[in-house]
Amino acid sequence: MDQPGQGRPEAGHPGSADEHGTAAGATFGAAFHQALKASGLSLQRLHHHLAQRGVSISPVTLSHWQRGRSQPERQESLRAVAEIETILGMRRGALQSLLSHRRPRGRATAKGTEMSEALSRVVTPGAPLARALGPDVYRFNEDLVTLSVQEKLHIDEYGCIARYTVSHVVRATCDGVRHLTAHHNLDDPDTPSVQVTVHCGRLEALHFRQEVRSAVFDIGFGRALGRGDTAIVEYTLDVGPRWKPSNHHERTLPIPVRQYLLHIFFHARHVPSAVYGYYRHSSEAAREGVRPLSLDASHSVHLLPAKCTAGIYGISWERYPASGTPPSTP
Repeated sequence: MDQPGQGRPEAGHPGSADEHGTAAGATFGAAFHQALKASGLSLQRLHHHLAQRGVSISPVTLSHWQRGRSQPERQESLRAVAEIETILGMRRGALQSLLSHRRPRGRATAKGTEMSEALSRVVTPGAPLARALGPDVYRFNEDLVTLSVQEKLHIDEYGCIARYTVSHVVRATCDGVRHLTAHHNLDDPDTPSVQVTVHCGRLEALHFRQEVRSAVFDIGFGRALGRGDTAIVEYTLDVGPRWKPSNHHERTLPIPVRQYLLHIFFHARHVPSAVYGYYRHSSEAAREGVRPLSLDASHSVHLLPAKCTAGIYGISWERYPASGTPPSTP
């Protein structure tokens, strides 16, 4: 069990502290980061201790504070700083005294913080994306705004998702953005491999993490985007042989987008008995707005929300009892 305050450097330790228990000349972010590291607490545990004291500050906000991306300004945030000093075993005012030298807040920094906050409202700890990215989950594409997403999925004759083809249109919220990170969660823990083919962009890194059933990869734009610039990324993800059939697919959208299209093709030998479109507010929320979808002549269905707000959109399906064969009719 963690113990707040343990491991804090004593005042007067060489190079460690002034009368407030902070390093001389330290910024708020650096002092907070140092004290948090010395305490042995994670951001999630600090968030838990703050919640027990009636202070509601998200882990992503705490992360931005210690990284120097933003500083506490609102009343609730300032109250959190006072509580953090107590939780971390710091002297009273050690962090608060550093807030008078506030860091300028540009539009890009504010936008990055806004994106991360939005993601934290949709993706909760324990969600597939959080398991795959760990502490960096709330920095996921933080300098990009998604304008539209189109997904095309192909289900094989065994009921497994065999191929994803995805097209993103994104806009940079600051200068110097060079790539988009994509994440796909795989239903079958025994998936042996994945292959990514990039049609628009350039594959820069691919991490297939079988232990968390995820593929994470970076697709470069081939140039550094300036703030406001747009880019298109298109790729196909082919999944190795699988034996556990899928029964749904979801897309997480942390902010509203102009258009989201999900188009799923079912194999003629594995046509579902029923298909439904739905929405979820977050990765912990139940499905809502569930409605039946009809297959067309190509054994496909699609989801195209008229108004695409932040949240999780998905399609689920039910299979016929035996190998995709419709039940006999009298």
